[in-house]
Amino acid sequence: MTRYLIVTWDGAGNLVPTLGIARHLVDAGHDVRILGHDTIVKRCGEVGAKFIALAQPEGWDKLDNPDDFEAELELMMEQLCFSTAIAKEVASELGREAADVLMVDCMLWTALNVALASGLPTATLFHTPYTIFRGGPLVEMFAPGLVRLNAHRAELGLDPVANLGAVHDACDLALVALPMEFEPDAGDAPNVVRMGPVLDAPPLMKTTDAVDVSDGSTPLVLVSLSTSEQGQAELLQRIVDAVAVLPVRAVVTTGPSIDPATVRAGENTRVVAYVPHAELLPSTSLVITHAGLGTVMTALGNGVPLLCTPMGRDQFFNAEQVQALGAGRMLMPGADVSSITQAAREILNDAPCQAAAKQMAITISGYAGASGAVAALERLNLGRS
Repeated sequence: MTRYLIVTWDGAGNLVPTLGIARHLVDAGHDVRILGHDTIVKRCGEVGAKFIALAQPEGWDKLDNPDDFEAELELMMEQLCFSTAIAKEVASELGREAADVLMVDCMLWTALNVALASGLPTATLFHTPYTIFRGGPLVEMFAPGLVRLNAHRAELGLDPVANLGAVHDACDLALVALPMEFEPDAGDAPNVVRMGPVLDAPPLMKTTDAVDVSDGSTPLVLVSLSTSEQGQAELLQRIVDAVAVLPVRAVVTTGPSIDPATVRAGENTRVVAYVPHAELLPSTSLVITHAGLGTVMTALGNGVPLLCTPMGRDQFFNAEQVQALGAGRMLMPGADVSSITQAAREILNDAPCQAAAKQMAITISGYAGASGAVAALERLNLGRS
């Protein structure tokens, strides 16, 4: 039995591979602790691991204006990515109870500093495209945090790094939860293991709604925007209005940030807070989404094409890749109702698009997912002994 400490945060989509791996480690007989926001357990429930709550209180990520990207970026850098408070909690937890292996979220750079300084085998988990951390707009946006990061490294006796990716490269293992075929130009570092998507992860909410999709007389459309607050209410309403005029059945999952009762829906549409997508996707013909990676991978893993309306974060990259694969289309988030209706109708009647999505399902099935991650993590400890 190996003692694993998983360091994570409540970013919603990042919990899909994180909790999936945690549960598989527990099932393999290992001792697993998760250090993360207390909202993870409140919303998702237990996965068999011991949970240690970060001191950061609920609501740490609230913004006066969810559409203010610059404010969101600064909040992420200060409160999460380069937080010395979170780093101290990681160090404190290692002092409280020993661990053999650490797995740290790829966005928690100061926590990774502590893990690397400990000398313990360390893995970092990419729940986002690996590519976006190697260069480009996201790296440029996070670049101001490099000064904070290196100041923290100096306190720990670590050498400075020239870029954020160097911290990931210093880890013994970098687990990437998506297939190479989704980002073929990534240029993986030697420590990368492509585990692929985790399609058997535990639900992200303890309370689920019952939805009967057994009536297959018309195509089923699943509408799902972000689990977290991104100012998506107005876009969601336009999408719901768009599917109302299509000859389809639609299920809309709002997540915890939007009350289903506030969404005006047509007679062909059921609006609920949460249903695990795995229950709906085998019967689904189209997914309309913000293009969060979890939703994209789950849809493609089930061979379902996508209509993507990205709002920020890694979503534009994901949507562009879906379109490049021929497995869906991208619309800007300001698209009007008629444009959304037309795009959805075209995808539902686009045989090559449907075939491309099915081909991605075959591709994804060749990756080991959480079980592959567990095997790689177990090898880390074997290499230590």
